[in-house]
Amino acid sequence: MKIAYRFLIFLSLLFCTILAVNAADTPKLLEAVPLSQTAIQLRFDEQLQAEAAENLDNYLIAPDVQLEYALLDQRLNRVLLLTTPLEIEKTYRLTLPNSQTGITVTLPPVNEITFGAGDSVTFSGGLQDTTLLVNKDRKTRNNNAGGEPNLFCNPTGSVFFIAFDLFDAFEDMGIREPTQVLEATIRLHVQQSNTDAAQTVIFRRVLLPWKEGRGTSTRAENNELTYNSALHRNLPWNKSPAQAMLAGIDGDNESDYNGSEDVAHRIDGTCEIQGAGRHYTFKSELLTDAVRFWVANPDYNYGYLFALRDGTAPVVFSSKEATDENLRPMLTIRYQTQPPVRIEAQE
Repeated sequence: MKIAYRFLIFLSLLFCTILAVNAADTPKLLEAVPLSQTAIQLRFDEQLQAEAAENLDNYLIAPDVQLEYALLDQRLNRVLLLTTPLEIEKTYRLTLPNSQTGITVTLPPVNEITFGAGDSVTFSGGLQDTTLLVNKDRKTRNNNAGGEPNLFCNPTGSVFFIAFDLFDAFEDMGIREPTQVLEATIRLHVQQSNTDAAQTVIFRRVLLPWKEGRGTSTRAENNELTYNSALHRNLPWNKSPAQAMLAGIDGDNESDYNGSEDVAHRIDGTCEIQGAGRHYTFKSELLTDAVRFWVANPDYNYGYLFALRDGTAPVVFSSKEATDENLRPMLTIRYQTQPPVRIEAQE
């Protein structure tokens, strides 16, 4: 009898140990952020396997929310859940049945998402950037430094390009109305500025597709972005700093994206740079309008060109290859989580 009793105790302890080990091995849900009426992003404390992460049976949202799809982010610690519509400011409970982990979810009327590279952003990947380098003799203009940890602009004519891919994120989230976008800002980190005086950096919308270079301050390969060639035959990137020449091509209209020019004639905004080792925010109503345009026309999103205007010394920014993820370029969008109500015209 004593042997049987001891054996039962042993089995009970063994079972508890197995449960403890399994609980320790189970990824912990850190947060659940509702992004729109039909999208919730989950963040875990470790990487997941796609088979388990994308299994809808592993999630439950109450009350009365059905799960339609689960997608594991390329960072492997985030899962995007697509659901039936959530109500604004209503409290929901998301649980993971296998671990009994639960977390409260409430969709706000206004939200923010960030695009870029690294674990600190909402949507990673899809960021491209490069510098068109002009040598001091002003004669060599074929360097596309897409593999550098830095982005450059200087008085000689070197400029840099940045583009954020919004297509999949907005499509998955169900954000399809451009008017839902309230504000857009681009945050860049300055690593080095060779003067203590204030200098102005301008940004202008790019109107043609461009290819990021793979080299580091080396001559561009065929079909890579240079001052002398674009992806379209016989359509050069114009005189430095790759500026449009025709009046009336300002990037406002879909017809402006017909291959006639490379960069918008209009300046969408400026940012005063004074000092290194800090972040600078580029913003304007025209930048916000550009993001609205890209929501409606994602195939025409070619990003922005940044150039020094009336400057006297080079300015060095951090690129997406920067070792510190917190220094990489980032786009922040503030938006309405619910589409505006359309009022039908009375006949």
